[in-house]
Amino acid sequence: MEFLHHIFSDVYTRQNNWLTRMDVRVKLFYVVLLLAINLWAKNIFISLIFLSVSFLLLLSIKIPFMTILRSMLLPISFAILILLIKGLHEGEKEWVSFSFVGYKVLLKEEGLLSGLHTCSKVLGGISLVIIFSFTTSISRLCAGLKWFRLPDTIIELLSFIYRYIFLFLDEVSTMWIAQKSRLGHTSWKKMIKSFGTLGGMLIIRAFERAERTNEAMQVRGYEGGSILTINLTPWRKQEYASVLGLALILPILIYIGSMQIW
Repeated sequence: MEFLHHIFSDVYTRQNNWLTRMDVRVKLFYVVLLLAINLWAKNIFISLIFLSVSFLLLLSIKIPFMTILRSMLLPISFAILILLIKGLHEGEKEWVSFSFVGYKVLLKEEGLLSGLHTCSKVLGGISLVIIFSFTTSISRLCAGLKWFRLPDTIIELLSFIYRYIFLFLDEVSTMWIAQKSRLGHTSWKKMIKSFGTLGGMLIIRAFERAERTNEAMQVRGYEGGSILTINLTPWRKQEYASVLGLALILPILIYIGSMQIW
């Protein structure tokens, strides 16, 4: 459960460095446009550039290397799974074959190349999201989304979801420790049953907490509308310069992304 607490931790967003000081609206411009280019690119170079630059930027603000790897552990696992599935089921040309637990495993070259392309997009995109999440607090994110004229309902849902993630993680940790103390994880069969019980109890408690929160807000006279308290300052010269820099590098990224490698 410490792993989940680490993933949703916002301790790094409260640090004082040049990325956390950057205006959230500029960061949103960069992230949204670069994610779009990452999805559109026809080769893996763009995604690898995003991945490597994101790692360097995170290291430049003294984010521990193992912290970055832990944050990318789940995306890397999904990327490897996608690579294996495509390698097993797509294409005709054999690349490598081997026996595993009495079964013959055949990986195909076309599927592996397609899977590598998909994996690079997954890792490149998630690296952009990770650097944004490590340098932007939820309050500034909501303020930036409000500046972009997103509906208040969406912003409120986002802020409430983020607020209650930590409460549910605490409840999961409590139930997890209680199950382990009662020997609920001594075998695979017991562990699967314990996971099912934990998931069901978490859903029930989520509904109960939602009802209590809704009643408490209505009692206090809440009728909808903005709940944000952060006001963004007008753009300065450095914000305009940052957006101009993005406009200058976009043609280069588009040109590199349009190159057909395979």
